[in-house]
Amino acid sequence: MGTQSAFVALNIEPDDDSDDEIDDTKEIQIEEALKLYQIALKLHSQGPEYYPQAAQAYLALFTSEIFKYPESLSEPKRLELYGESSDAEDYEHEDVARHPTVPTVTADGTPSTLPQILYLSYKNHGQFMLDYLKDQLNHADLGNGEKADGVHLPKQVIIDTVAATSRLFSEALERDDTDLELWRRTSRLCGLLGSRRIARFCLEAVLDVEGEGIDDVMEFSGLEEAFASQELKELLVALYDQISQSQPPISLLERQSLSFSIKKHMDLYPFLPSLQLSALDSDLLLPNSQAVPLARRVLDSPARTWTAVGKVILQQLLAEKQGIANPGPSVAIILRLPGDQATNEGYVPRDRGGGAVEPQLRDQLRACSTNLQATLDGGCAGNGVAPVGGKAGNGVDEAVSCGNEPLMLDAAFRATKPVVDGERSSNGAIINDEGGSLDDEPSNASELIPQSAEGDCGGQMKTSPGPNTITLPTRKRSSDSAGHHEPADGGRIRSKRIRARESVADAGVVDETTGIGLTKHISDQLEAITRADHWMFEVVGGLLSKLGVQSLGSLEELRNLVKEAEGEDVSSTPDPREVRRSRRTVIQDLRHILSSWTDEKGNVVLHSEDIEDPSSNIGGARNSGLTIFLEHSKRGGQKVTTRPPLSTDDGLAVFRDTINDSRLYTNEAAFQWIKNLLLPVVPGSGPTRTEVPSANRQSQGSTYTEFLWPDALKETVVQILVGQDGYIFKAIEEETFSLEDRILRGPEMGHTYQYSFDDHSLTEMVQTVFELHLDIYASITNPSSEVDIGTRTLQKDRLARWAGLASDLLNMRSTEEEGSLAQDVLTFRYLWAATFFSNMSDGVSREHVLLCLNDLKKLLEATGSPVVELQNNAVMPEVSVAATEREISRLTTMDLFLSIFSTENSNPVAVIESLEPILDPITNLENGKQAAQQVKDGCPGTCRDTVQSENKRPPSSSTSESVSCSQSTQKTEMARFLERGSASLRLFLWRRLRDAYEVIGYPPKVFSCCLRCIEIIMKDVKTAPYLNSAREHRQSTLLKWIRCLDDLIVKALTLALNEPSSFDCIDNEHLQGSMCAIAELSGLLHSFTMYEDSIRVGEIRPSVSSAHPSMVVFANKLREMQVRTWTLQYTLLKDGISQNQDIFITATDDLADYLRVVHYGLGIRSYCKLSNKVFLRFMKMELLRLTPAGTWESDLAQVMFDLHGLRFSPNLADLQDHGCPTEPLDRRTAIQIMSFVMTQVNRINIKDLPKTEFKSIVEKMQQVIGAPTQTNALMLNRRIFNAFIKSPVNPIDLYRCLRGVGDLSAVPVVAESAVVADKGWYFLLGHIALTRFRSQKRVTLGPTDDLDFASYFFRQDLEYGMDKWETWYRLATVYDAKIEEDVLWSAEKLNSQKTELTDLQRSAIHCYTMAVTTAIRCADTSFDNASKISDLYTDFGLRIYASSREPFSMEAFNLDDFEKHFSAQTQGMYKKRPFRDLELFPAWKFASVLFRKAMVEKPRRWTNHYMLAKCLWKLYSCEDLDYRNDIPADFREIIDACVQAIQALPERKDNKQEPILEPHYKLVSIVYKLVERKKLQPLEGSDILQATPYARKIPPSEEIDTWESYILQVLKALRTADKANWHHRMVARAAHVIYDDSASDFTAAMGAKHELTQQIFTKTMTLQVWKPEHERAGRHFVYTGRYVSFLVHLLLQLNDRASLEALTKRVRRRSGDFVGYAKVWQEVCLAHLKLLRRLGQIPEGHEDTIFKSVSNEDFQTHAGRLESWCHLPDTYSPIIDILRDVIELKKLNNGLMKSTLIDDLIADTYAMLYGTVVPELNAKASGKESRERMRVDHLLMNMDDPADIPPPSATMTPDPAAVKHRAKGVGRRELQRKAEAAILKPSAASEISKPPSTVEASHPDQSSREMLFVKEELAREDAQGLGSSVPASVHDSADDESELSEIDEEPVPVVEPVKPMFPNLVNSAACAGSAMKTDERINGDSPPSALQDAEKDDQRAAGGV
Repeated sequence: MGTQSAFVALNIEPDDDSDDEIDDTKEIQIEEALKLYQIALKLHSQGPEYYPQAAQAYLALFTSEIFKYPESLSEPKRLELYGESSDAEDYEHEDVARHPTVPTVTADGTPSTLPQILYLSYKNHGQFMLDYLKDQLNHADLGNGEKADGVHLPKQVIIDTVAATSRLFSEALERDDTDLELWRRTSRLCGLLGSRRIARFCLEAVLDVEGEGIDDVMEFSGLEEAFASQELKELLVALYDQISQSQPPISLLERQSLSFSIKKHMDLYPFLPSLQLSALDSDLLLPNSQAVPLARRVLDSPARTWTAVGKVILQQLLAEKQGIANPGPSVAIILRLPGDQATNEGYVPRDRGGGAVEPQLRDQLRACSTNLQATLDGGCAGNGVAPVGGKAGNGVDEAVSCGNEPLMLDAAFRATKPVVDGERSSNGAIINDEGGSLDDEPSNASELIPQSAEGDCGGQMKTSPGPNTITLPTRKRSSDSAGHHEPADGGRIRSKRIRARESVADAGVVDETTGIGLTKHISDQLEAITRADHWMFEVVGGLLSKLGVQSLGSLEELRNLVKEAEGEDVSSTPDPREVRRSRRTVIQDLRHILSSWTDEKGNVVLHSEDIEDPSSNIGGARNSGLTIFLEHSKRGGQKVTTRPPLSTDDGLAVFRDTINDSRLYTNEAAFQWIKNLLLPVVPGSGPTRTEVPSANRQSQGSTYTEFLWPDALKETVVQILVGQDGYIFKAIEEETFSLEDRILRGPEMGHTYQYSFDDHSLTEMVQTVFELHLDIYASITNPSSEVDIGTRTLQKDRLARWAGLASDLLNMRSTEEEGSLAQDVLTFRYLWAATFFSNMSDGVSREHVLLCLNDLKKLLEATGSPVVELQNNAVMPEVSVAATEREISRLTTMDLFLSIFSTENSNPVAVIESLEPILDPITNLENGKQAAQQVKDGCPGTCRDTVQSENKRPPSSSTSESVSCSQSTQKTEMARFLERGSASLRLFLWRRLRDAYEVIGYPPKVFSCCLRCIEIIMKDVKTAPYLNSAREHRQSTLLKWIRCLDDLIVKALTLALNEPSSFDCIDNEHLQGSMCAIAELSGLLHSFTMYEDSIRVGEIRPSVSSAHPSMVVFANKLREMQVRTWTLQYTLLKDGISQNQDIFITATDDLADYLRVVHYGLGIRSYCKLSNKVFLRFMKMELLRLTPAGTWESDLAQVMFDLHGLRFSPNLADLQDHGCPTEPLDRRTAIQIMSFVMTQVNRINIKDLPKTEFKSIVEKMQQVIGAPTQTNALMLNRRIFNAFIKSPVNPIDLYRCLRGVGDLSAVPVVAESAVVADKGWYFLLGHIALTRFRSQKRVTLGPTDDLDFASYFFRQDLEYGMDKWETWYRLATVYDAKIEEDVLWSAEKLNSQKTELTDLQRSAIHCYTMAVTTAIRCADTSFDNASKISDLYTDFGLRIYASSREPFSMEAFNLDDFEKHFSAQTQGMYKKRPFRDLELFPAWKFASVLFRKAMVEKPRRWTNHYMLAKCLWKLYSCEDLDYRNDIPADFREIIDACVQAIQALPERKDNKQEPILEPHYKLVSIVYKLVERKKLQPLEGSDILQATPYARKIPPSEEIDTWESYILQVLKALRTADKANWHHRMVARAAHVIYDDSASDFTAAMGAKHELTQQIFTKTMTLQVWKPEHERAGRHFVYTGRYVSFLVHLLLQLNDRASLEALTKRVRRRSGDFVGYAKVWQEVCLAHLKLLRRLGQIPEGHEDTIFKSVSNEDFQTHAGRLESWCHLPDTYSPIIDILRDVIELKKLNNGLMKSTLIDDLIADTYAMLYGTVVPELNAKASGKESRERMRVDHLLMNMDDPADIPPPSATMTPDPAAVKHRAKGVGRRELQRKAEAAILKPSAASEISKPPSTVEASHPDQSSREMLFVKEELAREDAQGLGSSVPASVHDSADDESELSEIDEEPVPVVEPVKPMFPNLVNSAACAGSAMKTDERINGDSPPSALQDAEKDDQRAAGGV
């Protein structure tokens, strides 16, 4: 033992702890164990004389500390003890890390590591045990001094030794599986033990070296593989496995066989029996017995039972009868039983092992076996290891001798691998496979029936029922199979078969180190289930107890009953409470059914008939009615006697000796066999039996009366009695004659003959044979028998003979008793049998039979009412007073039953009238009171009162009353009989009654009949006949009842759920009885649930047959029955609560509690899905109907999750997965749960709804609900709504809505969809869609589908009812959202689609009007509604105010499009507006009223105060004279509203949050305007502005001179607060403050421009205006136009040509940023033109001044020269730049504004350029023209042909008439073309070429040149960027400035024109075309396309010339 660490106190902290200290306890223990191993190995190697010391050394080794380590256990055992992630493994890993083991190799090569020591210890110890066994076999003697050849040692010792050795070898292989020889050794031992499967596995493991399977082995690398293959081949031959023999490597042995010299060394243990002859079945270990030849015919019985012997004799009789066997003359038989030797001289008892051993040796073997198993399977001290030291169990000092060295063997056995405590039974006996004990013999025959395995030892060795069968581990466990990985560098690779095998994890693996740990583990697993069950039983039991139902009990009672039922049969266990005993018995029967399932039980469950129809077998035969009645109306149950079953071999040996000692023939042996069973036992001999009273003596009865025969035995007795009836009757008749002769001769001899015991035995035997024949005859004459008439006649004759013989013998007995029958059991039996025989005989009246029964009843009552049990007879199993009364009742009520069973009676009314008085207990009680006493007095069928007064009454009255009384008495007697009769018969009658009510269609009585049937069945299992019957009969009956109950519960539950009138006929008493029965059934079914729970947690191991298909069906049926039973119980409870409302004060909550606890109990086991989820569906309907207080919503949420997978609970942890498969939601369910969904949704903020599970729930519900069906009412309401929403806004309606006056007349809608609308479903869908749109972060124009959906659902909701104020309100917000979306991102719709926006405004105003009207009239006064109404007023006011201001400008209230036709007598038909428009002042006033109303509920909302201030300011500033009396006189209210708005602003959470500046700016703006208007002094204004924190740090202004600077500082503070530069109005206000008072001052203009260009405009004139968060949508587009106009005015004043040009380009490209863009653009263009004219000093109309008197020819000439001059590189003129800017502006305008002014400026500018430059050019060109003219004249003078003289030059003096015709002068188009040509720079080639002459104008290519010119112009225009520009968004950031600048600064691509052949001609044509275009634009302002067409026409005309 290693040293222990010293104790260290926890509360003392040592001064210094050395980290170098290492706990070397483990190393020391390993070293000590290594020493012990070396000692044991040394003693083992020294020979047999040292074996005792070696055994002690091995014992000391295996009790050392190293075998207690967790890592020393095998991995399977470690998993069982500690689990996969156990502390043991952690300890092992931690310990290995902290304590490294000793070096792996020592100097002497001994093992040093722990795994090596364990491996060698197990292996060498196993080898030692075999060596010791070999030595014992060699030294065993026979007791006479002679040596035996090793075969005389008791076989049990050899088996125990081999089994223990195999276990040790398996432990060694667990540590090292590379030892091939050890695999072969293990295979050899397992083969000896009879496990060929394990032997084969071990041999295959030897061959499977590489782990790839033995199929890949093609050669053997060593002798071990060769030996293993040879042994495997022999094993396969023995197993007849031909397939494996034909495959390699076994097939290789045909070519590669081992030599004989090698084969003789193949057997590793030659001293053990051969593997080919199983040691378990052979007698090799026993002496050979000498066989004696038989002299007679031998009959070998297959078993030592009376049944087997009788069958052998019967078979011989049949063989002799059929001639198959020829007995021969004088050949007797000899009977040989199993275990007898081959002799007829007797037999020697054989032990279970088959060897002939002395009793002393037998005891030694048993003790040795017990000692071995007690040692191997002994308890472990805490850690699973056998206790060391002391006497644990069968210690060394207490060992029983087994051979020569008992001490040594016992020590060797006890040193084997320790096991856990769980492998032993509770009494310490060794448990076999069947759960029995080897130490105890079977107590009775029933215990000999093999049972299914109930336990498993986790792979450990288990002992089978016989000592010769030992089950070894069936698989080789490795580290991977246990859940761990093997090291990569050590050990063999597992075989492919092992790796392919699935790892089956035992679900019951728990901590089994102690019983407490096991119990705690199981209780922990069952904690939740137990808590659920306790809750369920407590709540349900409490509710039922209020109605007087106590049969459910508590969970503790049920658990105690289940525990008691787990033991032996408790049906006969006395219990002071009979109810407890019955419940315990039924539970035990159900448990036994489940644990021992068979196919027969499955057939009963699946195919048996629960209630058979007796009338189906009548077949119209009236005479057989009594037989049918007697057959199907027997007693309630098969009462089984307390007699024990007949022992299998009790007295059989004596019978065998009698047969063998006497030379008897077969028929004689059969007669002797019958006599042994039927004759009473001789007193004083044989086994002790129950004494039966007799006349004046006592005797012991026969096996017929004292024991219960097996069915096979009775069948054999009947066959022999029938087959040998002649011989038996003749033999007994001779004995009867002899007895009669002796009796008759008695008087002659002078004395009375005294009966001897043999005489009494003869009489009893005859009576027994008579009863058996009576039973046979009754069985073959029942209605279901198919025996032919001949056989029936023969049996009737036999019965008559035996009846006569029995009568004679009974009469002979009377002579002994002085002429009277003895009143003993035999007499009672005879009288009963004679009565039945008379009843079966023809011609015997019923009255005679009744008289006989009455006499027998009196006789029995006179003798003390004895009870004679004859359980081996089906016809008369009991003779008693009760049985007699039952028979009398049967005969009395036979007629009534025959009428019921008659198939002719199919009238349901008649059936009801005949059955209901009998079956209904209340009617039965009322009718039975009068005749109860008469029936008791023994006069059934008569009425004494009627008989006594019969002569006193008139004949007719007497007859009718007698019949009535007789019928009443008969029915009463029948009801009494049914109470004592069979439950099957009562069930059949109730079913007949139920069927009759079903025919007439009366569900209440059908439901009542079903409940009555359930009561009958549950009452039947509590009756004594059931409890006292045999277990097999009880189980069969219970299975039938369960099947019947299942059908009844289904029928009853269907009616209860679907028929509201089902409970009309259920009174309180009936209800109480039914609830009791169902509660008992629930307890029984719950015991099955507890059984399944125990299996699930591993407390009970499932039976082998648990996977049987029929067993699975039955288990599922029980689960479904449980679900239906709890549901049916709820329906009964609900009806009981309705009948007892005074008891249940909180009935709704009680019902909800019932549903809650049952749902929890079923759901935790995943039972909710059973029975088509009937409980879930019903619970859903009930919860929706009840709506109780408490947590019912969570219950409904769980139900919906189970049914449809809908997660209603926001906390997912509240929902449990009950394993229910979800099903799709249907429309009906969706409508049912709609109210619940609406309740849940209303509790959630609508903004958070899309983030919850309700989003998907609502979508699924809407999918199944679908669109409503269109009806006429819906369509009419839709037309009314559309007409209202499109109507004009009437100011009167606006004012009336504030008083709640106004309504729309709608038609009521009656449809299923109206229910959906009433619950607010459509409103919810619309609200969700609206919220979804609002919650989206929108940064650009996007789709508005959500708004369309919202509008659709809101409108749909209003179509079902117009009085829903919130729907109107939300629909108005939808229209507002649409307006905002349309005007937020662009002003396009404000400019082009204003009509659509106007319609949306009207729709919104109408909806707001109806919302206010209905809210005032219909809304409740809840806080939530009050808040919503306040928001309604605010939004309505914002809508009115926004519609009155730009950009909407009161267009929503304009009635121009709504004029109607009127007629008047004076005027006739005329058109007029229907009412006055709403003007600005009333609109602002109405809005102010709305804001005031909104402030009532939300006074701290700054928006209300802010908007009120704006409305009041507008009213104050209004200049409309019509409302001058209504204008507020005091502005203080305005200022107060602004101050309150500032005070109501929400506090900023942090500095990152943008401040709300609107109220501050509004206050500054109003105060500034008031000061400017002289309404306030600067000091007063400064004081007012102290309300805003942005003005508090600025010194106040006291004088008007400092006021402007003060305001600018305040505005600057506001701008500083606006860090994101969203607010633009402060900048504009500052600019106006600077400029307005000094509009003509250049400095003021520069200051204003500077302010605007700091934020609103950039240096490149990019507009930067965005919508602030709280500004109205579209309003910033109004300000953009104002800012541009202001800046244009400033630039014009400052003559800033560059900025104005840049601004012009920016404005042109951003058409979507301005409201009234055309007006803004026109203003910009006009300012630009004005500035250019001013800078160029170009007078207006200068065109006429210059070109008024210039001819076209001169103009063309001069224009060409001017164009050439303009194109010169060194030409510069500011007029040219102005001309160029004007032309660019025209192109930029692109027809947006009328170009007249632009054209005027172009013409004036060109005229000015012409008038300035052309005179100079003409002076230079005049000299050149003179020289050219002289040259032409000279040429003409030299020409001879006058025709060649050219025409006059165009430059000649014009004709006066022609000049007068062209008085118009130069055209505007010509001027524009020339102007454009002048500024257009030509290409290099054009500049080099000279102007061509006019003669060249008619060149053929002139048209193509003109087209080329047009293309050049178009390309140039594209290069200049004159195409359609795309407007940019006003929300573009300041980065757009750089982008636009880059675009402007990019070089314009110039299209190089092709050099024309006649450039002047082309230019002339182009100029002409340009002039035409100019004229057309001036006259008609044609679009660009028309201008292009005109240019093309001009070009074609020029080409034609």
